[in-house]
Amino acid sequence: MPATLADMVRRLDQARVTQTREEGEESGTVPVGHYTDHQHWQQEQAALFGQWPIVAAHSSEVPIGSALPFDSLGVPIVLTRAADGRVRAFLNVCRHRGMALVAGSGPEPAKAKPCKALVCPYHAWTYELDGRLRHRLHAETFDGIEPATLNLVELPCDEASGLVLVKRSPGAAFSAEAFLQGLGAHLDWMGLARMTVFRKVDKVYDANWKLTVDAFLEGYHIRVLHRDTIYPFFADAYTVNLHAGPHQDSLVARRTAFEAFEPPQDREALCKLATPTQLVFPNTFLIWHPDYVSLIGMFSPAPDQVRWVHTMLIPPDRTGDDWTPHWEKTFQLIEQNVFQQEDIATAVAIHRGLSSGANTHFHLGRLEHEVLRFHRNIDDALGGRLGPA
Repeated sequence: MPATLADMVRRLDQARVTQTREEGEESGTVPVGHYTDHQHWQQEQAALFGQWPIVAAHSSEVPIGSALPFDSLGVPIVLTRAADGRVRAFLNVCRHRGMALVAGSGPEPAKAKPCKALVCPYHAWTYELDGRLRHRLHAETFDGIEPATLNLVELPCDEASGLVLVKRSPGAAFSAEAFLQGLGAHLDWMGLARMTVFRKVDKVYDANWKLTVDAFLEGYHIRVLHRDTIYPFFADAYTVNLHAGPHQDSLVARRTAFEAFEPPQDREALCKLATPTQLVFPNTFLIWHPDYVSLIGMFSPAPDQVRWVHTMLIPPDRTGDDWTPHWEKTFQLIEQNVFQQEDIATAVAIHRGLSSGANTHFHLGRLEHEVLRFHRNIDDALGGRLGPA
């Protein structure tokens, strides 16, 4: 176990023994306009979603010899993995007449398509999975056009600890490992890269994206909002947090931690004591349930909309027909009963009331200090005081 994670476990044990919750240093406020103002949303699009590496997929979603369309950032992107094993990202746009090279799968969440090359469905221009133009139909008719200038437009993309991250605009390369600022060591110890996808949901709801992020940054609401679903398994607002740059790792104490606390030697033992939760700033969460992981991206197609992309990751040794009924039931319980009917429904209800004028600011207490930190990080990013590593 990484030393930083072991220290979080020690702090959780101390909170249990002393019956003392870790709190922030002060309460604070967040302007309601940060959820409703169109100019603020445009700044977020430019400074956050336009410049920061964003988690686009779990590594297992892009096997060798495949292409995965990804459009949650508002531009058409395709992820590929060629025979060299490296994951790449390109604008999903043919250099001939602009046709999408890889179509999504309709109303269902996109899945990777096995392929040896990317073939445009309009005129069959063909590209290698590393982006190089391979073939033009009737190439002799394109006088004076150098083929090397017509490779796909590549986007900065890198992979670390089971996460594929991409920037939506062309530019300099980045290191995903460096961007995670030590958080990757926790994800590696917990085995994120070894997990595999069971189910994925991709839906849009009528709420600002930060309202859903806020809900996952504090345990203050669990006792009330989740009273009949998950609160019976959790202690009341006992959470310890670790900051890794703008990212965060949290341990949310379960009731079992107060019954018998043994230092955990592996992920399974840790998840019996607490629910580890990571925020990969700005918009991605990993929630480690006792036997699976929720990878959640919260995207922002409009000021009053959140695009919720929830991927259920399961251990590779628990796949197959024998396990399917268990995972189907488990997914429905967490996605529909907890996330949709409680967390997302609350975000939608809050957003509906924002225009009423009842509140000019939200008031957050010391148990909600991580929500305040998140919004301050956004302010710093928009103001140029915080950038990706």
